[in-house]
Amino acid sequence: MKIIRRILLLLIALTLVFVTFWFGFMQKSTEIVEEERKVPVEVEVVSTGSIEETTELTGWIKAKQIVDIASKVPGVVESLHVISDTGGLIPVEEGVTVKKGQQIAVIDHDVYLAQLAAAQASVKAREVELADANREKQRIVALYKGGSVTEQSKDKAVTAAELAAAGLSLARANLELAQVNLRESTIISPIDGIVTAKHIDKGNLIRSGDRIVTVADMNTVKVVVAAAERYGAEIAVGMPAKISVDTFAGRQFDAKVYSIHPALDAQTHTIQVEIRLNNDELLLKPGMFARVTLITKRKDNVVIIPRDVVLGGKIDKHYVYVVEEASASKIAHKRFVEIGIKQADRYEITDGLKAGETLVVNGMNYLIEGIEVEVVRIEDIK
Repeated sequence: MKIIRRILLLLIALTLVFVTFWFGFMQKSTEIVEEERKVPVEVEVVSTGSIEETTELTGWIKAKQIVDIASKVPGVVESLHVISDTGGLIPVEEGVTVKKGQQIAVIDHDVYLAQLAAAQASVKAREVELADANREKQRIVALYKGGSVTEQSKDKAVTAAELAAAGLSLARANLELAQVNLRESTIISPIDGIVTAKHIDKGNLIRSGDRIVTVADMNTVKVVVAAAERYGAEIAVGMPAKISVDTFAGRQFDAKVYSIHPALDAQTHTIQVEIRLNNDELLLKPGMFARVTLITKRKDNVVIIPRDVVLGGKIDKHYVYVVEEASASKIAHKRFVEIGIKQADRYEITDGLKAGETLVVNGMNYLIEGIEVEVVRIEDIK
């Protein structure tokens, strides 16, 4: 009997030990499971900033103005140079900078000087002839009134005076033409610019209208782009733009919309838009392929978040996850948001999120509403 009682007591003791061990083990396992249920996430503090809506277009760099400078008079090219600020002679070649009103070439100068001298002498001779004819006319008219000469003699003297006056007018016209030809035999640049092409050499015989050089004003350049019809209401004169070219990868040049063609292209239904920008450094050359970014909208001091943190949008509304403190825990909450301007990898949020809130930026794909999270890194948006 005593042996049975001892066995029973031993069994009860072993049972109590087992139960105690079991409950301790289960409690520890529950704590581990609870700990494992926390989802690790990275967060950022929502801030405000500026964002732009853009339209990407392409075109070609062109000079603001290109002029083919031609000779208005025929002759031999006697000089083809510009005079520097120090008085030196600079041969006209591609790349030479010229100023408005600066001499570029001289055509048969001696010939046109001789023509001018001859025209001046002719005018003087005609003035003498007219003076003599007028004196003779006055003498004959006086004699005619006194009855000493016939009417025929009077008419002849009057006609001679009129012919002398006409001869003087013709001589003066020839003098003016000679002055024009002499002036035009000195070729000057009508604009500030750079010689982009030379069409003749010194000593060449040219005709009236033959091109001498081409000069381009490249201190200001332009890009003409074709914008889709749907952008017609968004593009306006003065709108800011950015231009980039392959030669200067990574650099953007500030520009503005200069003009908008009033009518659409009949075949492509696009709008011709001219963009202009300063090119003081002469880095941009005519013919360069240009990428134009038109800034159609801009907002400042608005909520901006990374694009890849926004979920949904195909079936349901767009949403994000934010983290809020609950007692000693951090809880993830689903927030539906409204999106405004989209710029590359950034979105403007117009509703559903405020500056200062804690936004989940990594790990959001593993979250559900109300789940407890563990924040592994916090970075403020710069």
